[in-house]
Amino acid sequence: MPARDGLSNFGAYIGAWQATHQPDPGVPGAYKLGGAQGRIEIRCSADGFVIAEEIHPRNQTVAGLALRLALSEIPDDGRRIYDHTHRGCRTLQYESAKLAHQLGANDRDGHVGFSLESDGPDYNSASVTLIRIDVSDVLGGDSRPC
Repeated sequence: MPARDGLSNFGAYIGAWQATHQPDPGVPGAYKLGGAQGRIEIRCSADGFVIAEEIHPRNQTVAGLALRLALSEIPDDGRRIYDHTHRGCRTLQYESAKLAHQLGANDRDGHVGFSLESDGPDYNSASVTLIRIDVSDVLGGDSRPC
């Protein structure tokens, strides 16, 4: 797809997103994780905007770095709404006017949710192996299963 003006990471039109991310030759449909080692898998809305990302760091990473990776994917006007740690994961929600503007009907209020997860049933802040990012349609909603 061709690139469009606007965001280039989460919330971007797929052409703009692909223009700034290199395909991962080892995993069909995945992209390299920029400055860190690992891969990103995405899902788009019906009209071609990136509305979900799964970031798979190559090695286990600490929660602080995992959160920095997640936050680097959303616009710089992101404001934290909540941060909760559960037995199986850590969930966070942010709000961004730039996301709301870019995504329109796909995310009218600009809410984006993060989930940091570890291998196994228990969340371990020293060993994050999966970072999920997706549009959240409920302000403060913390109902996503871990």
